[in-house]
Amino acid sequence: MPLQKNQKESIFVADNRFLEMMKILLIRHLKVIAKRPAFLTAKQFDEDRILYDQAEIEATQFKIKTEDYPVCYVSSVKRAVETAKLIYEGKYIISDDLIEVRNAGVFLKMTSLPAFFRSIIGRIAWYFNYSKMPETRFQSEARAKKFIMEMISVENKNTLVITHGFYMHCLKRELRKHGFRGEVSLFPKNGHPYVFEK
Repeated sequence: MPLQKNQKESIFVADNRFLEMMKILLIRHLKVIAKRPAFLTAKQFDEDRILYDQAEIEATQFKIKTEDYPVCYVSSVKRAVETAKLIYEGKYIISDDLIEVRNAGVFLKMTSLPAFFRSIIGRIAWYFNYSKMPETRFQSEARAKKFIMEMISVENKNTLVITHGFYMHCLKRELRKHGFRGEVSLFPKNGHPYVFEK
C-alpha cells in the first residue's frame, strides 16, 4: 500500500548513532517483459522507452520482510511500484526522486542503429552534461543527493529502496559520501539486493 512522502506516520531525526546502525538495501525493479527491436532510429528509440515504462514485470517468490526493513521507498515508475507490491509486505513511500535517468536518441536521428549502441551514446551524452538530454549528470546527482539527504534526516531504521539500474550508481556515490559502504555491479541485476551499511 503506497504512501505519499508527506503522509509518513512518524518522523525521526537521525543522529550519528542511528546512522551507524542503519542499513540501506538498494534493489533494481524486477525484470520487464518486453521484446525490444535490435535496430532503432532516434524516434523509435524514444518510443521504445515509453513502451518499456508501461510494460509488465516478471513474477517472483523473493520477499523482503518488514521486520528486516521497516521503511521502503519506491520509484514512481510503474515497474518499480509493481515490484514493491510483489516483494514487500508493508507500506511503501512513492518518490519521484527515484525514477530512472531518462535516456534519449539525440544523435544520428534518422539512422537505424543498434539499440545497445543508442543507449551507450545517450549515457555518454548524459555523463558530459549534454543539454539536450532529458536530464544531465549534474541534475541526476542533485536529485540523488536530495533523496539521500531527506532519507537519512528522517529515518533511523533499515530502509529498502526500489529504484532503477542506471540511477542506482548515482545513489551509490551519494551513500558513500555519507559513510555507507557497499557496492553495485556495473549492470545491476533485476531484483538483486545490494546492501549499504556503516
